[in-house]
Formats: sequence, C-alpha cells, structure tokens
Amino acid sequence: MAGNTDNIHGWNPLYRDRDPYPLPGNNFDSFLFNYGRPGNFNYRLVAGTNVLDHQGHIVPQNILNIVLDPLMITMSEACNNAGDVVNFINNQIPHRPWLQQVLNYVTALQAPPVAAPEAAFFNWGMPVILNDAANAETRVGGFFSIMTWNPVNICRAPVDAQRGNYPGNTVDVQVFTYLDANNLADPACLIAIQNVINNPNNAAAIEAFLSACSATLAAQLIAGAGFYAFPWQANPLAPGVLIPA
Repeated sequence: MAGNTDNIHGWNPLYRDRDPYPLPGNNFDSFLFNYGRPGNFNYRLVAGTNVLDHQGHIVPQNILNIVLDPLMITMSEACNNAGDVVNFINNQIPHRPWLQQVLNYVTALQAPPVAAPEAAFFNWGMPVILNDAANAETRVGGFFSIMTWNPVNICRAPVDAQRGNYPGNTVDVQVFTYLDANNLADPACLIAIQNVINNPNNAAAIEAFLSACSATLAAQLIAGAGFYAFPWQANPLAPGVLIPA
C-alpha cells in the first residue's frame, strides 16, 4: 500500500513528544525523536478508558490506495530526482494541486531548521522496476506517506479489536460522526469524508478527500491539526466494546 512510513510526520517538530510519558501531554505529542530522526508513535491512554490509543485512519488506507497506489507507481517510474518530481506534478492531467501542497510541505521540512534529509521522502538510488508497487514504495513512499498518514485523517482511538473489530477496512463513521457533531475537524475535510462514505470506491470522491486533507498541510507547519483525541466509553449494548463517549 502506498505510503507505509507511519512516523513520517514526526519530522514536523509540532508533532514530536515534548512531555513525560504517559501524561501530561496532548494529542500532538505523537512521535519520539531519537538519533536525529522520528521514532515510534507515542501511544497514550484513551480518555475514559484504561487502554492505549493508536493511529486510527478515518478514511482507511485500502480506500486511499485506490488513488494513491497507481499514482505512486507512475511517479516512481517517471522520476529520478527532485526536478523530475516538480515536472511530474506540473504535467498532471487533470491538474492535481494537492500534490504540489504535499511537495511544499516536504520542501519546508527539508529546509532549516528542521533539515529533514531528502532520503526520508525519496530514494533515488534504488533502480526503477516497472509496475512494481514495492519498488515504488522504496523510491517515493516517504512522499506518499505524507498523504497516507496526514494527521487530519488520524484519530487517536482504541484499536479495532477493542471496538468490536470496527471499522476494519471501512470509513470510521463513529469517529466522523463525533467530529462532525462537535465541530472538531476542518469543515472541508468533513464534507469530503461524508462524500467518501456515500461513494467509498469512487476515485473522484477519494481524490477530493486527499485534496481537502493536503490543503491543511501548510497550516500544519504553524500549528498542529488532527490526531483527534476525545473520551470513549463502554457500549451498554455490547459488553467489551468501546464507543465515543
């Protein structure tokens, strides 16, 4: 699947752990930073429970990959350096401005004072293997991880097994409903999630969601967003199953 580097946003200093584990802290203290690079996700207790959270996708990877998998392979086959990436994005038909927003975010992380290495996002030393997803992941998977693991698509929720094996490979409607009811997420992202719920395998709906999420990246260099965290409780109708409180 496109973008397997689940700690890629740890290059953004706003998402690094700054507080003692386990608490105090906040939902943006998400990644350790060891030996000059992001470490593991900083799991924390889910409010209202005694279980740890995880990076739970709202729109799951299998749905995102309807768009991202073929695009990642195409980019990998077309690019051998940073200039090729710029040309690839500029030559998209139809145009995909959201790819430029992702590149702008990556470029900002590579600049001082963060100075993330290019190798965190691209591995140009790996030769191209045509129509090979694993090869494409090695070559450009860091770049695509920015999209796959965008914090505005991540809820610090209990794992699926503690939620009755929900949501699995479907959109997390429970989390979406909570965020929407409490005005906790970017309005454009919420509209796009609803569109994916209505059209879960529609490439245009998925791309609109990726576009809405990528539009938040510039602001995420200034202030954290996403990594939603809120209280959960036992479902009175299903023992052992947690639901949003």
